[in-house]
Amino acid sequence: MFFPDLVIRSRRVVTPRGIRPAAIHIRSGKIIGVVDPDDVIADCPVDDAGDAAVLPGLVDAYARVAGGLERATQAAAGGGITTMIAVSHDAGGETSAVDVGFWGQASAENVGDLPAIAATGVFGFICGQVPEADLRVIMPAVRRLELPLAVSDTCQTPVRHQSDTVIRLCGELRTRTHLVHVSPATDLAPIFHARAARLPITAQTSPRELVLADSDADREDRELLWAALAGGVLQMIASDRSPLQFSVSATWTEARARGYSLAQIAQWMCSAPARLVGLDRKGAIEVGYDADLVVFDPDAEIRPTLTPYLGRTLRGRVERTYLRGTRIYDGATFSSPCGKLVVRRH
Repeated sequence: MFFPDLVIRSRRVVTPRGIRPAAIHIRSGKIIGVVDPDDVIADCPVDDAGDAAVLPGLVDAYARVAGGLERATQAAAGGGITTMIAVSHDAGGETSAVDVGFWGQASAENVGDLPAIAATGVFGFICGQVPEADLRVIMPAVRRLELPLAVSDTCQTPVRHQSDTVIRLCGELRTRTHLVHVSPATDLAPIFHARAARLPITAQTSPRELVLADSDADREDRELLWAALAGGVLQMIASDRSPLQFSVSATWTEARARGYSLAQIAQWMCSAPARLVGLDRKGAIEVGYDADLVVFDPDAEIRPTLTPYLGRTLRGRVERTYLRGTRIYDGATFSSPCGKLVVRRH
């Protein structure tokens, strides 16, 4: 029998099988048990979260790094993000507060280099708005590597043309395709039909798009975006251009107002992004998974001092963040950086 070196318990542990009282037993950075909350070994350290929820550490599948890796990953830890897959960035030997992986850049000009880039352990490739002729070069090359292609700027002008082209080529070339920047302005019907036809396509939106609306028309479009998430047309939420430290609070504020649950937050912000990039030991509170955990008070109020949420009251506060069983954020301060570079398994 293996005894835990840490137990985290709560009356609201968000597991793949529902929200329930539980004690999470952790040993050497892994979850070794999700058991009855009273099942605690004598003399074992216990973090009793009480009525606060315990969520899996968030997996941010499309994060933009600005201001240095250590600073960005501290913001991530403060927002309950324990793993981030960053848009290509030269870490330059910097330390990180959370686990970090990377997307590679793909273009028609560098397709010959993609196998070598893939061998470095990137989790997929990204490309921006490019002509169809370039996509016809890029997409088969990425498909041969059995990696996803994240197509960015799909919601910039011309919205309909770009997304329709990408979806059509996904069906024709069978490249695993991931649409980013899906906003309230996006025509969601082609994505719905592609998913219904079982094309290998996924799509994400961001907290910013789910929260902000400047007009009645924007608010109507935002409701369609929420419905698309609930209905599975969109599968996940990633920070993208949103502040990392407010990702879960901003999303939860609007989600709870619409009757969505913390279990759905965990699906959209933990398990679905982990599946996208093939992190099969992250994104859920399960035996054998990394002990990446967030103690989250869903009823607390916070008032951000940063745009785009300046002047708003958000619901939900990250109280503590654990990375592989190590507390990296305690609600006010950060521990010494212990994040690792994560790479795709070949």
